[in-house]
Amino acid sequence: MKKSILSLSLAFLGLGALTTSCEDMLTPDMDRYATEFSGTDSINFYLGIVRNMQGMIEQNVLLGDLRSDLVTPTEYVADSVSSIVNFSNLEDGESAILNRSAYYKVINQCNFYLAKVDSMAMKNNSYFMRRELAQVELMRAWTYMQLVQNYGKVPFITTPVDNAATGWEQNPPEGWATADNLIDLLNGVEGQSLNQAYGYAQAYGYTKYGTFNNGAGNFSHEFLIFNADLVMGDLYLLRGANQSDYEQAAYHYHRYLDNDCQKAVVDFATVNKFQRGDEEARYDIRANWGSFFETNDWASPVEIRTAIPFAANNFFGKVLTSVPQIYGFDPSSGAQSTTGTNSDGQEVTTTSGQISVTANYKSRQLEPSAAYEALCRAQAVVYNEYSRLDLSTQVGVEYPASLYDARLDRSAPKVATDIGRIRFIDKYCGASMAGFSDYVSPYGFDFRYAIPIYRHRQIFLKYAEAINRAGFPRYAFAILRDGLEPKKIPTIGQLTVKADTVWTTAPDLELDPDDQGDLASITITYDVVADSAAYLNGGANCIDLNELYRAQAYEWLNFEKFENKTNIGIHQAGCGKFTNWDTEFTYENMVTRRIQQERERSGQVLSSDHAVVANVDAVPGTTKNINRDLNGLKDYYEYTENTNGFTAYGPSEDEIAAVETLIADEMALELAFEGSRYYDLMRIARHRNNAGQDGSAWMAWLISRRDLGLAPYEQPTTTGRLYDYLCNPENWYLPAPKNR
Repeated sequence: MKKSILSLSLAFLGLGALTTSCEDMLTPDMDRYATEFSGTDSINFYLGIVRNMQGMIEQNVLLGDLRSDLVTPTEYVADSVSSIVNFSNLEDGESAILNRSAYYKVINQCNFYLAKVDSMAMKNNSYFMRRELAQVELMRAWTYMQLVQNYGKVPFITTPVDNAATGWEQNPPEGWATADNLIDLLNGVEGQSLNQAYGYAQAYGYTKYGTFNNGAGNFSHEFLIFNADLVMGDLYLLRGANQSDYEQAAYHYHRYLDNDCQKAVVDFATVNKFQRGDEEARYDIRANWGSFFETNDWASPVEIRTAIPFAANNFFGKVLTSVPQIYGFDPSSGAQSTTGTNSDGQEVTTTSGQISVTANYKSRQLEPSAAYEALCRAQAVVYNEYSRLDLSTQVGVEYPASLYDARLDRSAPKVATDIGRIRFIDKYCGASMAGFSDYVSPYGFDFRYAIPIYRHRQIFLKYAEAINRAGFPRYAFAILRDGLEPKKIPTIGQLTVKADTVWTTAPDLELDPDDQGDLASITITYDVVADSAAYLNGGANCIDLNELYRAQAYEWLNFEKFENKTNIGIHQAGCGKFTNWDTEFTYENMVTRRIQQERERSGQVLSSDHAVVANVDAVPGTTKNINRDLNGLKDYYEYTENTNGFTAYGPSEDEIAAVETLIADEMALELAFEGSRYYDLMRIARHRNNAGQDGSAWMAWLISRRDLGLAPYEQPTTTGRLYDYLCNPENWYLPAPKNR
């Protein structure tokens, strides 16, 4: 029976409590527990690395958000935060957010582990240490990625450091790590190569250490897994030196989505129409998107695939509240102990905890930028009208001007305050009032007990980024609009051989051979199969024959195994369901428009004969006929080619760049305020620079316009004060610590 209840409330001040507990949540729920690392029994040492990751994860998230185009300071911003937003006073130690040593604490503990681990240790005829060894190598690689994204050039160290007098800050014996050489350095470490980690992960799988109690509930160790394909994909995508890198990135992301992730992309916004008689119609939009941020169920990965956990109070381990506090949420922590008897009659005490948050506008240092709101409001929301007699038959489509991307109100809902309804960024304190529309109470939020590192839609967007640069912009766009799965992807058919030009008479007539024409002019007609399931409503009908033909050579564009993954387009989460009736968010419309906008932004003028994307094919020597049935019966393209074979043509640089900017927009809409935006912009800018395009100017243009409130590419194209500064890639990175 229950004997007593002890309640404790503790208010956190500053940027969060980073304390040592007497019962750390990262103590595994298992008998095997080592106080020292023997080289074969290392669970405690491994979890010590995770504890050090807790010490750097918040600053990494904030550095990825504060310098982006999506946030702007409020009047209550601290000087240290404002300096980072404005790219000033970025020296190490200027604030708690600028601490490079936090990353090296993770790396150094990985180095100590890897120097001592016994990879040859066997138990039950199995190399039982290799799963954990691979995880540590992958965690080190991921941490180095964060370092080079933030600092540009950092000492590469794989030897354990036990003193401060190495001199390696000035002259590291293993060299300097950058985005351009990091994957080569990691693969070149003798006995600890990243390729070895990848091989171990494929051969032995991943560690499974049960669950951890963070006070508020159980956190599954599955969330702590750094998947080898994701880390490898990120490294190749970050480097982006050539098409081979993009193909390697695409291979690894596809392999992960194919083999290690059974989750489907399913949520789309529902648009409703209300009208009485001749009254003006009213519309609203409902979105299930964001529910993964509105739950504390950390039992198994669904949308969120990898995350770093933290505790509900000091008793259970590190309590991390810096991110929500900067966004305006005041936290308080409570602990409760209950003493009772178990089924054996023994007296047991159970302790639990909870962090509660309240939205406080005077604590709100950052708010969504004017550019982010303008981007959300610039998205066309689609309302599909169906027959009243047959709800499966579509009869029309509308684009209500009053609606905008629904993810705005889920990422930064309006909160009722003393000074009116203002937006609070709530990604780490999700609104608990599901289905809200106009505003949320200051008390209507629930604290999240982990910071996500990878999530499902983010992985698809990176995959889209990779396949676009690898030469498949239409497949990439289909990820945004339709989703990729077997039944949505069209197939290639072959029609009959027929005569061309000279051979104009039926072949069964008796004619002089000279009148039958040159056989080299005989053509074969290929088509995208008209009755393919892909061309049912919602099929990926932006993928044309040219890309289908070229895609056959690449396993990372094969979706046969995605049979049970009913993916829809990621953009549908905020804008409604796209069908064949849609004329707005189509490849031809969006890419043509963006090519024109990009040309205007960069000061180039489109000539009258410039080949833009349209409902005609721009490939020389081919013809395309289009048959479209708006109710989804068929929508196919017909090409004619010489008998020497189908000549495949890659997309233009303009086309790839345009799709890349649309992916970047989708990353802003989908991943806003999750700590990745600045890193995404830098990576894409590097891709454009490597392709001979104006990546630096593109990134500088976006960030410098964050306070102007202009829709994407809206005129006038005024640049803000940071434009010239960020046009120099050296200014993208934080300075190295002084006197180190």
